[in-house]
This record gives sequence, C-alpha cells and structure tokens, in this order.
Amino acid sequence: MAEKPIPHGEHGDELPLVDKKMKQRDTFEYYLLKKVGKTIKKYGMIQRGDRILVAVSGGKDSFTLLKILNDRRGFYPNMYDLLALHVASSIPCQGAPDRGAMEEYFRSHGYPYRVVETTVKEGADGRAGTSTFWCALNRRRVLFDAANRLGFNKIALGHHRDDVIETVLMNMFYHAELSTMLPIHELFEGRFSIIRPLYNIPETDTVKFARIYGFPAATCRCPVERETKREMFKRIVKELERTNPKAGVNALRSLENIKTEFLPGSAVKENIAI
Repeated sequence: MAEKPIPHGEHGDELPLVDKKMKQRDTFEYYLLKKVGKTIKKYGMIQRGDRILVAVSGGKDSFTLLKILNDRRGFYPNMYDLLALHVASSIPCQGAPDRGAMEEYFRSHGYPYRVVETTVKEGADGRAGTSTFWCALNRRRVLFDAANRLGFNKIALGHHRDDVIETVLMNMFYHAELSTMLPIHELFEGRFSIIRPLYNIPETDTVKFARIYGFPAATCRCPVERETKREMFKRIVKELERTNPKAGVNALRSLENIKTEFLPGSAVKENIAI
C-alpha cells in the first residue's frame, strides 16, 4: 500500500477567502455553507481541534463535501484540520477519475491530500468481489487504516439526504428492519467517528454545486455492480418528490419523529415470525 506525500498546507495555514460579501458573490455556496453548518451544529459533528479525513472518491458528492468543509474554515479559523484522501484501487473501474487529474485538482486548489493505493486480490472465479457491499467494505477498511496511521479522529463521507432515505427503504424492504445511515457514528469505542455533513442536502444540490464549480466528472461504479436496489429506490424517491416537493424533507424528519406507540413492536407479546 503506497502513499502520496502531502505537498503543502498540511496544517491548514492557507485558509479560504470567506468574507461578508460572499453572500452576494457566491450565493449558492453561502446557502450550502449555512445549511451544512446547521447540520453540523445539530448533531455535534465537529469540535475544535478535530482532525478530519475527507474521503474523496472523485464524484460530485465528495468534491462538494471537500469544498464546503474547507471553505467553512474561513468562518471558523483554526478550528479543525482537513486532509483529502483518495483511494486508488487496483480494480479496473469505468468512469474512475484519473489519479493524475485528482492530484492536480488537489494541488491547484490548495487542498492538503494523500492518495492511497490499494491492491485487491481476485477470487478463484477471477472477480474481485461479489457485491457492492463488498466494494464499500473494502474502501471503508482503507479509510480506517489511513485515519489510524495518520492520526485523524473523524472521517467525513459525502452521503446526502437521498442516500439516507434510499437506505431506509432498502433496509425496510430487503432486510426487514427500520434503520439507516447516522449523521455521526462513533466506532471502535469512540476512537473514530464517521460524520456525514451533507446529511440534509438533497442530491440535486450537489449536482448544481458540481456544475457551478466545474468539478472533475467521474461516475465510478463498483466493478461487480449491475442494476442496483439503490438506483431503483432513487427513482421512487424522485417520483414522490415530483408529486410532493417536501417528500424528501418529510422523510428525513420522520426519522426523528418516531411514534413508537403506533408501531407493532409495542404490541408484541411473543417473538414469533409471521
């Protein structure tokens, strides 16, 4: 496993230019900064002195996350350190970002970064894995290893509101449980925390943000991925939002407005599968 040295700005010496005119100059980013800031405050995601590893896959969501967290430091100087981490896998992946292009993007925008290479062994059938879950698990392992080795206590992931809602539906219909991604999730007895600052941001906002700032286009897919359940539920959510624009917001709010007395679990006398 090889690493790419941090070229500059390791300690966040060069803070982004954020001033009172930003509201007029960059209206949409200002809007996202305020909205993400409320989410961070609501769930206590970031504390002074945190060292945050930002997982940058090369997609619109992770680039949005990186820019928002970096620019937010203009409002809160020296509050936390950031490091962009890109995992360059040995698995061939159509639409994957070019490593050189990723590094050039990080350098040209002043982001401290590392690129970690990971080699994945193929199975007896010549395939590198069997599911998208396997792909995600492998990436997560690399992130934890890097955070531990480099001394970071938080890992920021670019999951947005649509991801959260789709996960609820997937778990409900395919795993018979009510659960989803958490906005902040402590692991290994609090040694690390996963944070999702875009938790209340719809995917349409990351699409717009990527277009405004011209992020490098990348649509990397797991090599064993075909038509996914998530894509199916993504279409369902979009259809609901066409008939009710507040459907996404209401779905997320419902996760914090649970009426347990009106759920059948409160009436169970014996745990019998039916």
